[in-house]
Amino acid sequence: MARRMPEVQAPPSSYRWVIEVLLFLTLICETLIWLAPAPILGPIMKSLKLSLAHAGLVVSIIALCIAVFSMLGAVVMQRMGALRSMVVGLWIMAGAQFMSGYSRSFAQLLGWRIVQGIGFGLVIAPPGALVMQWFGEREWPYINMFNALCSYVGLAAVYTITAPLYLAAHSSWNAVLRYYGLGCLGVALLWTVLGRERAGPKPTAAARSPLGATRESVVREVVKMRDILLVAIGLFGGMWVFQLYATFLPQYFREYRAMGLTQASTLTAVLPLAGIFAAVGGGFATGITGLRKPFTWPVSLLMLLGSVGTIVLPDRGWITVSLVMVGIGAAGTLAPITTLVMELPGMTPEKMGTALAFVWSVGYAAAFIAPFLGGALASVVGLRSVMLGFLLFLALPLITMYLLPETGPGRTRTMPDRAAAS
Repeated sequence: MARRMPEVQAPPSSYRWVIEVLLFLTLICETLIWLAPAPILGPIMKSLKLSLAHAGLVVSIIALCIAVFSMLGAVVMQRMGALRSMVVGLWIMAGAQFMSGYSRSFAQLLGWRIVQGIGFGLVIAPPGALVMQWFGEREWPYINMFNALCSYVGLAAVYTITAPLYLAAHSSWNAVLRYYGLGCLGVALLWTVLGRERAGPKPTAAARSPLGATRESVVREVVKMRDILLVAIGLFGGMWVFQLYATFLPQYFREYRAMGLTQASTLTAVLPLAGIFAAVGGGFATGITGLRKPFTWPVSLLMLLGSVGTIVLPDRGWITVSLVMVGIGAAGTLAPITTLVMELPGMTPEKMGTALAFVWSVGYAAAFIAPFLGGALASVVGLRSVMLGFLLFLALPLITMYLLPETGPGRTRTMPDRAAAS
């Protein structure tokens, strides 16, 4: 295994913490914008006279747009830079969220959601590039940890804040969407005023990738990297199952465990809460040990075991334990995998942004397909059979993560002979 050669980096700047605060707010805004309609789908359906399929499309169309426009966002970032791509994407995403609050028909609401998805695609690539620009390699595991938990913080906030906000807004779902849009417009304004881009590290001649930009584009180079393909395939399988369970678990608990609406939602919320702690644990574990692989496929195995337990175990206590395992398996691998990708030989901020755009476009394609296909099959074979049968997709992250190389500095302690040979 070829070792990643050291790079010449500028001294750390204290302004990197301003950038990290902006990234933290941005990643939370992404989740808020994506899932804002989910807790108030009932009022939206009643107001716009929507079927359940149309209401589901309102939420999942964002995943489809991310899958389609993420690679376009990577190309835009190559031309405009990470900062400008972030600012433009945020203004589009937040502005469309605000305008969606004035929707009076399904077509209007869906149209604004598609525009949000385009902006979403533009902001997928920049975070990884900005982290590599502003932070040193020793800080990457902890910064990736912090950024990984943002999605779960946002998910928990959506299910905690939206319903009270809806009641405070005199039961107006339009007002709720506008409030979220205003908040995200504030984040876009902060990026416009405070955002900065820093010259990335200059790799030594030995560290440069043999496939340079002079011979082919960065996009083509990245999508041909074996390890990036492995990460994309693994994320596809993981997000297929995660999105299916996040969508249908409340309905499953009501249908098969005779729970009420509030009880089912409260129990499902255990999953993102466990994900917050798991993201923190994954980041600290990789930073302290200097290893990545022990916190990838072994942790992902917990998601498989927890998913099985969530469906087959009848006792609520054991279901809670299983949901914790699902949350750990889903979130605990995010920081280690992101750090591993950053440490691949020849990786640069520009390539990192493109790699993130590619793997997330593949992952979000699964997030769009799984709920629709699962819902269609559930009407034929039953929801329980679908939720157990689709667990076969979790074989993908287990296999691909096992095949990934160890890139952390701790590998020289655990594999001295192999490291010396390389």
